[in-house]
Amino acid sequence: MAYFHFRLPEDAEELRLDKFLARELPQYSRSFLTKCKLFVNSKLAKPAMKVSTGDFVEVKVQPLRELKILSENIPLLILYEDAEILIIEKPSGMISHPTDHGGNVSGTLVNALLFHHKNLPGEKNRAGLVHRLDKETSGVMVVAKTEEAKKLLSKQFAEREIKKKYLALVVGKLKNKRGRIEAPIGRDSKNHTRRKISISPNSREAITEFEVVEEFQNASLLEVKILTGRTHQIRVHFNSIRHPVVGDAVYGYKKTGIDVPRLFLHAWKLKFTHPKTGKKMEFESKLPKELEEVLERLRK
Repeated sequence: MAYFHFRLPEDAEELRLDKFLARELPQYSRSFLTKCKLFVNSKLAKPAMKVSTGDFVEVKVQPLRELKILSENIPLLILYEDAEILIIEKPSGMISHPTDHGGNVSGTLVNALLFHHKNLPGEKNRAGLVHRLDKETSGVMVVAKTEEAKKLLSKQFAEREIKKKYLALVVGKLKNKRGRIEAPIGRDSKNHTRRKISISPNSREAITEFEVVEEFQNASLLEVKILTGRTHQIRVHFNSIRHPVVGDAVYGYKKTGIDVPRLFLHAWKLKFTHPKTGKKMEFESKLPKELEEVLERLRK
């Protein structure tokens, strides 16, 4: 169980307890923090309690494995399904699975999957998942419905046999129309939700290949292939060469006159071997309407 404590500063005078904690612990959602055990001056407190300068605040965060992951009737866009696998399109804004650090135990893809199929393999917080997409990234994903399918698909991912292609709009025009970025990625010590180019014992090899599909005045549409599956890999790599993904304020994007409603990153194609039949399978997810409209505006 994680434990945090604070002595309330002057600038938090008369602030609600849950608002103060959301400010001090940005790695957790405010709704998650309200479900934790909260204490003010060693007494159990309610989230709406007003706190005062000098108050001693304590938070005990329950580990995710002790929380109940519920099925939720959330619509799924299913591209294909059989007894072994499920192919879905994840929308932008949906988190792939519940997380300890984010406090997201509802509204995730896993919650939706458990409603669709109650006996997915693996731990409840990652039921059926053999890979993930960032919250703001949309696109095609494969889900395992049996233990054997999970084992064999995970093996394909580990051995880099599964081919993943993305569409990304990045800032500016690239010098080379096709290329390869090889730079290790590790956690940002100042913010555990971020990643950065890093050479350290905790960094991992990361390889990204790209090809320019279309150029605009101040942006380029790329087809991107990742040979490794590191967290935020595409976003970190293109920011490192000063061509951040459009809409990605976390990794370098600043307003450049491009009107974009969200991160312009979409998992476009997925190619793998069916875990039971051995058949080669390929699925494609069309660019969402809101991103296609961005391109239409850039073409004018």
